[in-house]
Amino acid sequence: ISGLFPQPSTKPLSKIEDNFSSIDVSSIPQATNSAKIIISGSVLNFDTLEFYLNKAKVKEKESVSDIFSEEIGDLEKGDNDIYIKAKSNNSKIEKNTITYKVFYKNDKPKLEISEPSDNSTTNNQEIKIKGNTDKETYIHVNELPVVVDANGSFETSVRLKDGDNQIIIVAQDIAGNMETKVLKITYQKD
Repeated sequence: ISGLFPQPSTKPLSKIEDNFSSIDVSSIPQATNSAKIIISGSVLNFDTLEFYLNKAKVKEKESVSDIFSEEIGDLEKGDNDIYIKAKSNNSKIEKNTITYKVFYKNDKPKLEISEPSDNSTTNNQEIKIKGNTDKETYIHVNELPVVVDANGSFETSVRLKDGDNQIIIVAQDIAGNMETKVLKITYQKD
C-alpha cells in the first residue's frame, strides 16, 4: 500500500542563485576572416553589458530587453579573448561570461598544385591531383572533399571525360578564407 501514494521529496530545494540573474552567449564564432564579429545571447535581470576584447572594454550597452546582439570590432590577427560582464544597478551583482577565443585570419590559404600541370594533355582516363596547403585547411576537388594530412599535403584521383576537362580545386581555412585554382586537362585516347 505504501507504494500507491507518492512520498514527499527529501531532496533539498536548490538555493536561489543571484536573484535569478543570468547571462548566456548563444552565438560567437570560433574563427573569422573579418575584424568585426557579432555576439548574441540572452540576459536576465542585468542592466548593463560590458564587452571586453583582449582584456580591454570595447563597448558598453544598456540592457533594454532579454536578448542582445552586438558587433565587436578591431580583432587582432590570431587569437582574441572575448568576454562579457553583466551588471545590475539595484543589487550591485556582477557576472562574467566565460572567456571565448576567436581566431582572426584574413589571408587566403596556400594552394599549390604539384600534379598535373595546367593545360596538359593525357591518355589516362584517371589522373592524380596532388598538392599542398596550410594546416587546418579544407580541400575540395570538383566539389568533393579531399583528405589533407598533418603536413598540409593532399592527393585524390579524378576521372576524365573525352576532350577538355575543367578541374576546380578550392582551399578553405577555418576562418572562411578561400583560394581557388582551375586546371584545364585534355583527355585523348591513344
